[in-house]
Amino acid sequence: MCMAEMGFTQEMKMQQALSPQLYQSMEILQMSLMDLQQLVKQELSSNPTLELVQPEADAQIEVETGTADTEKFDAEMAALGDDWQEGSSAASSGDTDEKYQFMMDTLSEGPSLQEQLMDQLIMVNLNPQEQVIAELLIGNIDDKGYLQLNLEEIMDRPNFPIDLFEQVLSVVQSFEPAGIGARDLKECLLLQLERSDEQEGEAYQLVHLHLDLLGRNKLEEIASLMGLTLDRVIELADRIGQLDPKPGLKLSPDEVEVVIPEIFIEKVEGTYRVRSNRKPYPKLFLNQRYLELLKAKSTPAETKAYIREKLAKSRLMIQSIDQRLSMIERIAGELITLQYDYFEQGVTGLKPLNMKRVAEILEVHETTVSRAVAGKYMQTPRGLLAMKYFFKPGVRTISGELVSNEHAKAILAELISKEDKKKPYSDAILVTMLSEQNISISRRTVAKYRDQLKILSSHLRRER
Repeated sequence: MCMAEMGFTQEMKMQQALSPQLYQSMEILQMSLMDLQQLVKQELSSNPTLELVQPEADAQIEVETGTADTEKFDAEMAALGDDWQEGSSAASSGDTDEKYQFMMDTLSEGPSLQEQLMDQLIMVNLNPQEQVIAELLIGNIDDKGYLQLNLEEIMDRPNFPIDLFEQVLSVVQSFEPAGIGARDLKECLLLQLERSDEQEGEAYQLVHLHLDLLGRNKLEEIASLMGLTLDRVIELADRIGQLDPKPGLKLSPDEVEVVIPEIFIEKVEGTYRVRSNRKPYPKLFLNQRYLELLKAKSTPAETKAYIREKLAKSRLMIQSIDQRLSMIERIAGELITLQYDYFEQGVTGLKPLNMKRVAEILEVHETTVSRAVAGKYMQTPRGLLAMKYFFKPGVRTISGELVSNEHAKAILAELISKEDKKKPYSDAILVTMLSEQNISISRRTVAKYRDQLKILSSHLRRER
């Protein structure tokens, strides 16, 4: 048996070993708050034993004995103690309403595509006439990044000759992302290839001469016209397929995504403390009426069986939510310990960290940590951060020490901020300067980090 088959067999055995209860617990752990709230809503609509309000009176769960299933159910319910009467630990723990409301009020939509392009325009030295034209062009770029302005229609304007429009347009088309300000798909793709220094390559020629044939998948015809093999044309098609036909969407703000932190980290008397944000969690309890029906001797056996089934689902729902809260809080506590320097110093104190290490400390599987942090956020003294932010790969320093890639990015950003704007540093120069700072990375990595930091290339940063 090959290794792949062995791995598949092991995975199947593991899946078979997992109970439906464990599957639901894992799913709830991985869910976003919004998805969890939707799941609870669905369960509330189909499970009458579950409710969102506090029962008026406490009740003890009692069922008739006589079957193994009943006895097992009794044992499971008894193990939960008083939580069944008083509500789950998901109930509110006195969160500060003012802080929560402030966080919600400060959520805002990101800058528009035009605003971000105008920010880039500020960095370009244009005369007043060119400035007016550039603003006109930017104002007529749609959300996909295409120019919706026919330059020929304004040729008659005496103050704005067409050649000047073309000249200014080339400036706008040099902005990020590559392909912005194109008048059609062909120009959009060609601009991106030019940005990658592929204007002399076969992919560029294919787009320039045969884009219509490519759109109709006439690869053999393209091969014949260009004197290339079919395999080579397929490679070129794959390269072109990697280009972005709608570059403007990279800068266009999406619908506002409400990000709710599940953890608050606060510094109290010099110590960082973790506090779960229980406010958005559903507060679940058992429906008192069905508990009474379960106790009543007059209730038919079929009805009791139905109630026990629904109560089991309710128990699992509440228990899984409690486990989710507990796991997220435990991970947050370890992140404070392992990334303490970050909370004290900022990004330069961020250490390389993988999920395996946290899993080992908590004595859980690595996938449990991965599920628990997926889509989860923490409100910290340094802002609202995704929990995944604290898991960073390392960059090897010249002295052999590992530092986080965020640390390297911070040094890179600082170097660029201090450069002569008329003679900005090239990526090659930045590699050398970083090595002097004990950071050993390649020119390609510098370019990648620069893109992630939304810092333009040296020729676009140059002030005239």
